[in-house]
Amino acid sequence: MRSKVVFALLLIALITRLVMLDARPMDHDESIHAYLSYELLKFKSYRYDPAYHGPFLYFSTALLFYIFGDSEFVSRLLPVLFSIIGIVSAYSFKRWIGTGAYIFSFIMIFSTSILYYSRYLRNDVILVSSFLVVLYCYLRFLETGKGKFAYICALFLSIMFTSKENSYIYFFIFASFFLLYALKNQGLKFVKEIFNVKNLKILLISSIIFFTIYISLYSAFFSDLDGVKRAVLGSISHWLRMHEINDHAKPWYYYPLLLFQYEFLSLALALASIPMFYKRIRDEKITTIELFAIYWAVLTIIIYQTLSHKVPWLLVHLVTPLAFFGSIYTGGKLQKLNFKFAFLIAATATILMASYITYYNYNDANEDLIYIQIQPSTLDLVKIIKEKIKTQKGAIFEPDHDYWPLPWYLRNVNIDYPFNGDLSKYDFIVTSEKFVDYCESFGFKVVGKYESRPWVYLFLMEKVKN
Repeated sequence: MRSKVVFALLLIALITRLVMLDARPMDHDESIHAYLSYELLKFKSYRYDPAYHGPFLYFSTALLFYIFGDSEFVSRLLPVLFSIIGIVSAYSFKRWIGTGAYIFSFIMIFSTSILYYSRYLRNDVILVSSFLVVLYCYLRFLETGKGKFAYICALFLSIMFTSKENSYIYFFIFASFFLLYALKNQGLKFVKEIFNVKNLKILLISSIIFFTIYISLYSAFFSDLDGVKRAVLGSISHWLRMHEINDHAKPWYYYPLLLFQYEFLSLALALASIPMFYKRIRDEKITTIELFAIYWAVLTIIIYQTLSHKVPWLLVHLVTPLAFFGSIYTGGKLQKLNFKFAFLIAATATILMASYITYYNYNDANEDLIYIQIQPSTLDLVKIIKEKIKTQKGAIFEPDHDYWPLPWYLRNVNIDYPFNGDLSKYDFIVTSEKFVDYCESFGFKVVGKYESRPWVYLFLMEKVKN
């Protein structure tokens, strides 16, 4: 039975993740991530910069490019793979949460934000899915004491810490809970347990696994040893600075609004579970996983609400703990007709919403889940550039680097990217609105205007013939 369920989950996951995977244009951030991966493969060079997050995404995508070739489809395979890992991991919690695992798996497949960003070259789904593996393996290690679970845990922890800086948030929540829980139940005896001979060996091997991957990736396989220092110190300082300057700041209701709008099922399940959680606490029947679920959900909401940096892809980090908590208490209600009917309505609405945004409305600037999606007219501009460059000399002139995704789409085209100087040697120029006047001073005129992302335009300019 278990193998059939896993097979069905894999089949649904593959269909929902791979269908039309390359239909949506590569957006601003995706094109940067893909291009840096392409450059890594082509020039064998990488240098960690916290503004672009951890190295795992780039080395893994470069490997996929090496195996399958560089394309929009291949560039999105890594988040697809990890989203599938997350779905299977969600079902694996069945041993502790029973039929709630079916609800949790459903949400990991059809959550609007998770589905959308599972087909999107970012690190967030990689992080979420890796954490589910870490949590599952740690709980299994506590049950069995088997080293294999600790080693898998260390492997996916290293993936988390080499993927994105909010891995520190996950680790803080995870480590603080199990430390406090151990202190409450065992006092300082748990320290003695950790440092027995068997556990010391497991801890040593786990540490070797973690730090081998961590140091290798951040140092670009020892070609940039300072990258490790930047990862340990620079990543935290960079994002604290972004918080201080209110980078991507949004009002307090930003995430609540997104949850109501797109993730109503997870939110409703979590809210409906609060009375049941209270009853379990009152009756002293609460389990470790129940306590962790509420701890994870509450701290996550507090932390992400506090941070000024608010963007839609971070929604996946809120949805997952809410879904996890809600699934624990509502899974058993699937046998009740009233609950089943309400769940089917909400689940159908979720599927329709997720499908509409993921497969149809992915370019709509009015969708709050979609942030800086590149518009189709940019692809029209790319086609024109590729045709013109065959017989003319052209350049992308945008000193502020506001030209993405053009470098990705023009990666195989010989075109210049000047930052200043005389532009008169070119036959055509592509620039942004703020540099049109500068280009006109070299005898160019605008012949085309193309929306690169909502309300931001690129201009095609040709030299005026005397």
